[in-house]
This record gives sequence, structure tokens and C-alpha cells, in this order.
Amino acid sequence: MFLYISENTFQLAKKDQVVGFFVYDKFNEAIAKVDALLVEPETHICRYLIIKLGGFLQIRGKTIALPHEICEVEDLGKIKTQWRKESLISAPSPANIRHLTPDEDELIQDYFCQ
Repeated sequence: MFLYISENTFQLAKKDQVVGFFVYDKFNEAIAKVDALLVEPETHICRYLIIKLGGFLQIRGKTIALPHEICEVEDLGKIKTQWRKESLISAPSPANIRHLTPDEDELIQDYFCQ
């Protein structure tokens, strides 16, 4: 359904080359770093920013797919969202982020874009 892209490539629009940027919440606190993107296969239009919340040492964090439309590139290396970290922790998390199912896509859209 979507392509998983883990580095900024020439196929992405300049505004979508955000892998490695940090996501900040509405209180300007750093939440996480963008690990990858999920993009449309034909057009490479960004649909989701992939971040990992939490995790320490051997404990895996929760992988979240943030819809591109709820994020705004504010500065070089900085993306802003109006969501709080606590709300993001409650967001649905796909079973396999590289293969987002249509049901998971709908669930994520329902959660973030109510």
C-alpha cells in the first residue's frame, strides 16, 4: 500500500525530506526523531512520518505513524505537531510498520484526524 523510506532521497519532494528531523509537541518539547516515512508508491507523496516513542536499553519503544497533515516543518531539523506526547502514546500502532494494512490506515486516520 505504501513505500517505507528510511532516508531522504531525491524522489521525495524537498518539503518531505524530513527523515532525521525531530518532532516537537505543542509545548515545544522534543518527542522523537523521524525514523522513516510511508509514501505513495507512484508519486512518493508523504502520508506518514514514522517515529518511536519511549524505549530504553533493551526495551523496544512504540512505533507510531503520524499523519503528514498533522505535522508542520517549522525549521531545519524541526517538525511541530499540536499533539502532546501523552496523546501520541495512546495512538494505534501498526503490527508491521513496513506493511500498513488498509484497516490500520483507517484506524490511524480516525484517531488523528477526527
